[in-house]
Amino acid sequence: MMKKEDLQNETMRLQWNFYERAINNYSIIMRIMSSVEEDILVSYIPRVFVEESFFDMCKVMVDDDGIIREGFYSIDETLHNLDFTSISAISGSTSMPSLVDDVFGYGILYVYPLRKELKKIGYLVLGKRYYMEVEMRLVRELEIVCEIFNRSLLLSESGHRKELHSSATFSTVLEEFPDPFLLIDKKGYVCYVNKKAREEFETKKGFLVGERVDRVIPGLPEDLVKKSGIIYGEVNYKSKNDYKVFKVESFAVKEEKDKGEWRAVLFKNVMKKKVSEEEHLLKKRMESVGMLAGGIAHDFNNMLTGILGYSSLMKKALASDAKLERYAEAIEHSAQRASKLTRHLLNFSRRQKKSSGLVDINALLDDVLFLLKESIRDIQIEIDLENGLPHIKGDEAELQNVFLNLLINARDAMNGRGLLNVTTKMCSKPGGREFIHIEIEDTGKGIDEALRSKIFEPYFSTKEGDSNLGMGLYLVDKAVKGHGGFIEVASEKDKGTVFGLYFPVPRTRSAVQKKKAPIVTNGLIRERSILIVDDEHMIRDLLKGALAETGVSILEADSGEEALSIFKTHREEIDLVILDVIMPGIKGDEVLREIRKAVRDARVVISSGFMSEEQRAKLQEYKVDGFLDKPFKDQDVLEIVAKMLSEEGS
Repeated sequence: MMKKEDLQNETMRLQWNFYERAINNYSIIMRIMSSVEEDILVSYIPRVFVEESFFDMCKVMVDDDGIIREGFYSIDETLHNLDFTSISAISGSTSMPSLVDDVFGYGILYVYPLRKELKKIGYLVLGKRYYMEVEMRLVRELEIVCEIFNRSLLLSESGHRKELHSSATFSTVLEEFPDPFLLIDKKGYVCYVNKKAREEFETKKGFLVGERVDRVIPGLPEDLVKKSGIIYGEVNYKSKNDYKVFKVESFAVKEEKDKGEWRAVLFKNVMKKKVSEEEHLLKKRMESVGMLAGGIAHDFNNMLTGILGYSSLMKKALASDAKLERYAEAIEHSAQRASKLTRHLLNFSRRQKKSSGLVDINALLDDVLFLLKESIRDIQIEIDLENGLPHIKGDEAELQNVFLNLLINARDAMNGRGLLNVTTKMCSKPGGREFIHIEIEDTGKGIDEALRSKIFEPYFSTKEGDSNLGMGLYLVDKAVKGHGGFIEVASEKDKGTVFGLYFPVPRTRSAVQKKKAPIVTNGLIRERSILIVDDEHMIRDLLKGALAETGVSILEADSGEEALSIFKTHREEIDLVILDVIMPGIKGDEVLREIRKAVRDARVVISSGFMSEEQRAKLQEYKVDGFLDKPFKDQDVLEIVAKMLSEEGS
């Protein structure tokens, strides 16, 4: 049974959500009304819908006597893959709006047919990158707003526009203007405000007109009253627990025959733009960190290949000397630990290249936690990740930054000492929908009740001197909601904090792949011929050393040019090519393409420090028979060669 306090909180949440939606819908309608011009409506309104709703994309398509006019806006331009024909196909003959799941790369698509009487003249399409449940009341509100757009479109095409003649009409326009507007006299006192200005700036006691403008709106440009030209500025303003950034434009207004002079001040809320710019800056910084980490890890990986490979060969050679064999084993163990760190760094780098697809939550958390351990040595970490969690559809870079942000916040809250508990598990919520639940619990200083409701606001922070003040948790909340999920926070001052993240599980799950049986080397590879292509002399020697006792014949090339020359000369006798991807001159993928042109069924294994699934898939266009990931041990080499050259692999 729901507690009275929980019921009140839920009621307040519903009321606030309704109020927020009403404001957004009102804003859309007002911006439609102010854009009732044919070209502006079609080209500009898609941006309005994206900025004022939870959708990521909007496209308007109008059939103007066989000529299709379009307007498009998206937070991700790569999703610009819709056309009139494809939308007509999914909409069919119905003139009713519809919601479609998982189509054209979108989790959900809302299609509203635009009509002129009984004739369908186009579509207003709204898209969300990731699937989320849309309540019926939201659908009904969408339908009303889209109907207003439809009528405005018809009005703009009819050419019936009323001229503004009277001062009464002009006053009405100012009063209903969607941005705050006010007039001040030469001494800086407010003498006129429109409705939007009253909503934003009026005090609880109703003071605004007759007050000094700098007293009711702190932060305005100092020379606002003194100068006569156009003045531009920016004001950071907090009202009703809401932080806003206004772009200010002021200009002189003179009455006819110099009877009077005032200054008009126009405020444009650019908070969303500022947040978007800050978000973009943070993403670019993370991408730069990822690129740097990837470059270092890639070079380090090549060094580790030699250390790990030769140490495994030394163990065999030193089998008769127990002491030296232990030393070789210690070298191998250290190299394996370094290799694990390198792999996590490369995973981090790859995910920062913004790729949408299926995301393994456990693997993502494992990478982030592994990298953070070095900076939180005095914090005890307990990890309990439930095996077999299904993958979710999402953006790896965004989710990686979500976990990184929350874990760093937990570290800071504990001042570097305490207990950090991270768990993942499946759970069900009312309605039967399944979620992946991630819980991040710290034993830090906690968050008191007065601050908990504000932590997800942009620019809100309890930290001093932070260059990206208060954006972290705002972006966390935005990313989680963008993936169709939600966050719960439980905390008490001096008793720690628990962040619970919930991500919806796709209704159709991928089939679990069966584990492959281990490959056993055998004598069937003797007297076969292998071409080794790598610009690193050490790697070529390592591969030759690993294969020395198998009886295979080795050819080697230190460049793509030399590899192609050797292959053309000996292609009849070469049974397998082990090919490096990153080389000076002709790259590995070009070598692979030329080999395929010469011999379609030639066996090729790609040797690389690290490759993403996307890079592997691209190479598979030219058919790759296997991958040998660096760093590798001699047994890894023997197994892949045995697989390729044995009867089972042929």
